[in-house]
Amino acid sequence: MKRVLLLSIICVVVLLSCTDRDDEFNLVNIRILNSTELLFTEVRVADKDTVYENVEAGKFSEYMEFETGYANTTISILTDSTSLNYTPTEVSSDSLPLGFYTYEITLDEENQVGLTFRIDD
Repeated sequence: MKRVLLLSIICVVVLLSCTDRDDEFNLVNIRILNSTELLFTEVRVADKDTVYENVEAGKFSEYMEFETGYANTTISILTDSTSLNYTPTEVSSDSLPLGFYTYEITLDEENQVGLTFRIDD
């Protein structure tokens, strides 16, 4: 009897254990990595007018869902002291497949915004 009870408890725990983030998603999920020393009070992805708020220096934002997403997009950034913009030189017309992605935002010595697109595992 104890074995049946123990086996039942183990089965329930295995079935109800935490889910992987990849288990249930139906959209493109994108987050921001702030690879600068500035606090981004607002990061706006212009194509969808989606706003990420308060992305700290060296930190990731939460994922936000998009029906369509692109590897390269226009981004506007507000900090406490300035407004920055990134406009891609090439724009892809192919939408990203469902999945998890990161836009890494950097600044060079002349405060020019750089955007690196990454596929998350």
